Amino acid sequence: MSRVPITDAVVEQLRDVLNADLLDHEHNHMGAGFAAQDLGHEELAQFIYEADASTYYEALERARSRSDDSE
Repeated sequence: MSRVPITDAVVEQLRDVLNADLLDHEHNHMGAGFAAQDLGHEELAQFIYEADASTYYEALERARSRSDDSE
């Protein structure tokens, strides 16, 4: 796991996962990876596989921010 780029597609796909209410907790990155696969979000699934925890958390913050902006 390492620092990997956070693309707009990753943020949008993570937002979809959060909105689908498939996670027991949003910090569960393994669960987010499985949910991404279930939803066909391959870029997000690959990101979660490669990213370290701090990078995932940063992407999570961006996804939450976009969700707040759209409401």
